[in-house]
Amino acid sequence: MEFLAALEGWEPRPAVKPEPSGPAKTPEEERRLRRMISNRLSARRSRMRKQRHLDNLQSHLNRLKSENQDLTNRLGALVHYSLLLRGENDRLLSEWTVLYNRLTEIEHVIRFRQFQRLSSLTTAAICGGFGSSATVGEPNISSLIV
Repeated sequence: MEFLAALEGWEPRPAVKPEPSGPAKTPEEERRLRRMISNRLSARRSRMRKQRHLDNLQSHLNRLKSENQDLTNRLGALVHYSLLLRGENDRLLSEWTVLYNRLTEIEHVIRFRQFQRLSSLTTAAICGGFGSSATVGEPNISSLIV
């Protein structure tokens, strides 16, 4: 039954077609004919398996190409984003450097003014002119505190 089902749609080659009015075949000829048909069916199944395998490989190749293209696009976007971030980082570093230098200058000015104020207060205290509660020549400590 299975052998006949496998033969559906199969047409033998003209050279192998038996003649309807020909003499009866010997058992050896029938075995040879069955073997030839079986070999042809096996070869056909083998070609079909090979074709399915090639179709699967082609499908897999297409998926891999698509995935590769997606990854290439993502990599390009990440490289672009990385360059933008590096530019922003450089800008922020430059801005930080400017602000740090300004802060350092302001600290120097503040320290210098504090030094000047302390110097003038110390000079005034030594010369005797601070508060009324202090004796002459003795500095008033509360006026020295900034």
